[in-house]
Amino acid sequence: MVYFEDTGTMIDAPVGFVWDYLESEHHGPAHSKSARNFHVKETVGPTALVSAERLLKGKWSTFVSKSSDFAPFCVCNEEVEGDFAGTKFVLLYRPRGNRTQIDVYGDVQSSVFEPDEAKEIFLKLLENAYLDDVAVITELRRKETG
Repeated sequence: MVYFEDTGTMIDAPVGFVWDYLESEHHGPAHSKSARNFHVKETVGPTALVSAERLLKGKWSTFVSKSSDFAPFCVCNEEVEGDFAGTKFVLLYRPRGNRTQIDVYGDVQSSVFEPDEAKEIFLKLLENAYLDDVAVITELRRKETG
C-alpha cells in the first residue's frame, strides 16, 4: 500500500459548474493528449466501467477503471486492470464560493512499478488530468462570462 493525499487544490469555478463540465461532452476530449480509445463497458447506477489507453512513460497502455460519481461531492475510482490494477482513490469536491476545492486521497498499487515509482507516476497522471480539466473549465468560464 502506497498511501497518498493531495489537499487544497482549487479550480476557479463553482462546484456546480465543475460538475456540469465533468458530466459534459467536453470532459473526455480534454484528456486526448494523454488518453484515447475510451469505451464504456458497463454502467450500473452511478458506477461506470471504462476501458481506455493512456500514455505512460512514452507508450500507450490499456487500463480498465471503475468510477462511481456522487455529484456534486465525490468520485470514487478503482483501477481494475492495467499497470495500476488495485489502485483506489477518492476525489472530494468542496464548494468555496465561486471556487471549488479538490482533495484527493488514495492508495497506489502496481505489479509493474516499484512502490515509490508507481506513486510518482500515478500522481503525475492525476496532475496532468487536473491541468487538462482546468484549461477547459477556464475556457468554458471565459465563454460564459463573455
